[in-house]
Amino acid sequence: MPEDQQLVKPVTYSVVKTALLGLTRYLANYWSGANIRVNAISPGGVFNGQPDVFLDRLKQLVPMGRMANRDEYQGAILFLCSDASSYMTGANLVVDGGRSCL
Repeated sequence: MPEDQQLVKPVTYSVVKTALLGLTRYLANYWSGANIRVNAISPGGVFNGQPDVFLDRLKQLVPMGRMANRDEYQGAILFLCSDASSYMTGANLVVDGGRSCL
């Protein structure tokens, strides 16, 4: 079956994502004494003129029924960079339109 028709993501995607989340937790512990916070953002896809066929399929996978606009991650980034998240470290902020809920 061609890669663009596979029903699951390649194993490398899952392995790398899991490793990055583990690294986030590790570094949060490692640098905690230096008052350094380490968090991650798991974003959903960003609309950038993808073909309609792709968008129609994605709408079925995302409860919000769309991809993110380019500016929709700014709030999450500002939150993590601000004092509003001062007691947060080692966390993963999921901003994916609900896709991870399915």
